[in-house]
Amino acid sequence: MSSHNFIVAPPRIEDREVVKPLLCGPGPCDYWPSVEKALSKPVLSPICEELFKVLEDIRVGLQYAFQTRSKLVMATSGSGHSGMEAIISNLVGPGETLLIASRGIWDQRALMIATRYGIKTKVVSIPMDTTFSLAQLEPELKRIRPAGLFITHGDSSTGTLQSLEGLGDLCHKYGTLLLVDTVVSLGGVPFFMDEWGVDGVYTSTQKVFSGPAGISPVAFSARAEQKMNSRKHNPPFYLDAKQLALQWSCDGVTRTYHHTLSSPLLWALRACLQELVRETLPVSWARHAASTAHFHKRLREYSFEFLIPKPEDRLATVTTVKLPKGYDYRGFVKYMRENHNILIFAGLGPTVDKALRIGIMGVNSTTKVADAVADAMADTLRALKKSSL
Repeated sequence: MSSHNFIVAPPRIEDREVVKPLLCGPGPCDYWPSVEKALSKPVLSPICEELFKVLEDIRVGLQYAFQTRSKLVMATSGSGHSGMEAIISNLVGPGETLLIASRGIWDQRALMIATRYGIKTKVVSIPMDTTFSLAQLEPELKRIRPAGLFITHGDSSTGTLQSLEGLGDLCHKYGTLLLVDTVVSLGGVPFFMDEWGVDGVYTSTQKVFSGPAGISPVAFSARAEQKMNSRKHNPPFYLDAKQLALQWSCDGVTRTYHHTLSSPLLWALRACLQELVRETLPVSWARHAASTAHFHKRLREYSFEFLIPKPEDRLATVTTVKLPKGYDYRGFVKYMRENHNILIFAGLGPTVDKALRIGIMGVNSTTKVADAVADAMADTLRALKKSSL
């Protein structure tokens, strides 16, 4: 019997009942049924043949999702921010310059991360309800000639979709690597890593993939791999892509231990990719476009106003909506949850108190869900009009 005196008594941790809402914010999204099932599959040892077969399935699935022939494709253990930190810290070193094309909160986060690594940063900004043109970016690339350009493809804080066609060639013209955030866009809208000249890209599973947060796919181009092989700095051990590539057997041969990967998250990511492969990218893109077009049509019927003025700049996975003057955004979200059990989000970063953020994506990208959300929003608008809000 121990003679130690315990200064903390056993706490009382009771079961909590949670009524699951329909998840229609900018993420997380509801799971595919196959993903729920995958989360209960057997735990795998970090060094066993079964695990490496799962990693191989994930790698080929991600090559399809990113549309890349690069073998340097894997996933980091962590939410989307781990992917962001991985591509920045692996490809841009202390004293080098990262140009950040800023229009939303994720570009601001990239700035925070780069600064912590001693990376020099330059920011080119535009209004949050617009997107960049090549003509806006080229003068900065030419003047600064940065080691990398960071840009967000689909921005869940603003609801904008950035065109990337031609940007990779433009970056390479000035010796710059193109780093891209696709967390809320991959699988929901067209993305072509190799064709567009993207050098470092990451996404996350809790958005269009309809899986759990906590694992973030990343991919690096041959140009990026060359930079990593000649770099003079070391990124964080946990996010070192060269070390992770050995664990993920990106060369198809090497099988080493780096850290213990989460078996449930690996099984879940594999199931997400199975769903995407079964549906195919073109069909998934078309489904998201059609569901969101239907949702927008319903919103116009109820006289809701979009934050993003140009339809071509609007993201097909997350829609940002302005409320009439006098409405409280947090109050609107609260009423939706309490009276319709639908979870949408208020603005984040530059859109705080300026917009609602509604996600019609992943497993929820259907006209049925779009109708349910639009009807609930119309009811909320009527109900709160009569209140003190």
